[in-house]
Amino acid sequence: MTFASPRAVLDAYIDGSRRLDRDVLARCFHPAAVMSGDLDGQLIAGTPDPFLDDVAGMAAAGVDHSGFTAEISELAATGRIASGTVTSRGFGGRFDFLDRFHMIDSDGWLIISKVFTTI
Repeated sequence: MTFASPRAVLDAYIDGSRRLDRDVLARCFHPAAVMSGDLDGQLIAGTPDPFLDDVAGMAAAGVDHSGFTAEISELAATGRIASGTVTSRGFGGRFDFLDRFHMIDSDGWLIISKVFTTI
């Protein structure tokens, strides 16, 4: 599944994060996507798969995610590329994140890279 606009991808990413829905989140990423960042002092680099697995684990464990909030704070597109920033609070009941995304339009918009840090 692809999305009609960069905003639609980020809106789906926020919705999937809010619902701890691995499937929705996985549909936001291009098959060749990379993800890296600082998770509370631990540097991570690779694919989105560990993140998606963590989300599925939290959902299966019944993690209280009722305090989660997120918003798009930046979004820019030129031609078939875009960048955006999402700030979220209370992920997994304990983490606040600043996520920066790059997106491409490959017959629909998808996230090609995500870099993040806890804040």
